Amino acid sequence: MLSLGDNSLDLIGPPWADQEPDAAAISQEEVRRLRRLISNRESARRCRLRKQRRLEELRARVGRLRANNSDLADQLGRLARQCLFVRRNNDHLRAEASALWRRLDDLRRRMLSLRQLHHFVAPPPPFAACDYEQAWASLIA
Repeated sequence: MLSLGDNSLDLIGPPWADQEPDAAAISQEEVRRLRRLISNRESARRCRLRKQRRLEELRARVGRLRANNSDLADQLGRLARQCLFVRRNNDHLRAEASALWRRLDDLRRRMLSLRQLHHFVAPPPPFAACDYEQAWASLIA
């Protein structure tokens, strides 16, 4: 093991180098290179850890989004069924309203025909002043 100030380096050399290099024989450039190498390895390790945390966060988010998507799909299905029910009910009510309007129109025509027939068979008597006032008073009351 080679000690460089406050950093400790474990040097793993090639298989033919069985002995530890002499600390005095290492140049300043070699020391800088080794420190840079250690710094780069540590930086790469931190980068891998950040990447791993980010990947775990994304996987958790995917799980939440899938669950949310499933809930929304269920809600959409319920709303589609409700919409179909309301449309069918609306169609039924429109058909019923149309039938009632036709029936009302038929009744109005019958009533008009009966009035015309009644006036034709028995015309109304002429109003006396007293009868006119009574008829007007009954309409107001």
